[in-house]
Amino acid sequence: MLIVSALSGSCGPSGESSTPASKAQGPASAPSVEVVKVVSKQLSITVRLPGELQPYEAVAIYPKVTGFVDWIGVDRGSRVRNGELLVRLVAPELAAQRSEAQAKLQTAEAQQVEAEAKLSADEGTYQRLRAAASTPGVVSGNDLQIAQKAAEADRARVRGAQDSSIAAKEALRSIAEIEGYLQVKAPFDGVITERNVHPGALVGPS
Repeated sequence: MLIVSALSGSCGPSGESSTPASKAQGPASAPSVEVVKVVSKQLSITVRLPGELQPYEAVAIYPKVTGFVDWIGVDRGSRVRNGELLVRLVAPELAAQRSEAQAKLQTAEAQQVEAEAKLSADEGTYQRLRAAASTPGVVSGNDLQIAQKAAEADRARVRGAQDSSIAAKEALRSIAEIEGYLQVKAPFDGVITERNVHPGALVGPS
């Protein structure tokens, strides 16, 4: 009996302790999963592509007259405004032409003043002789006719002098206008992309 008891004692407790262990394991727990709220929005994608910039307006600037570059105030990349001075030229021959035109104008004006003075004198003489001729025998008809012809010639001379003065003024104005072309200005707002001249260079319309 002692042996049996020992055996039963050793087997009995072992069978009773296995039952709680199987209960502790139970069913497997569910895995955790992270979730987010779904929203609708535009995708942001950056794409790098090669490209070339083309200007809206582009023009090659040339002076209207031939001259030497005296000053240049811009370079490649300079931003300019419409009418801004870019280049200033010098043309010695234009200065000589302007001096000659001024001299011709002064001569023409002096000749006009002289012709007008002579006309005034001869016209006065003719009017006096004409008034005196109203009295018979005081002035001969030939003298009156000579005075009249002299006054008419003076009028023609005055008209010629006036035309010469106008022509000289127009010539001087034309030279002054050409001298204005010695200043090269920007035709519109923009950026200088090329500069092919330097001070001292001879440039022209082409």
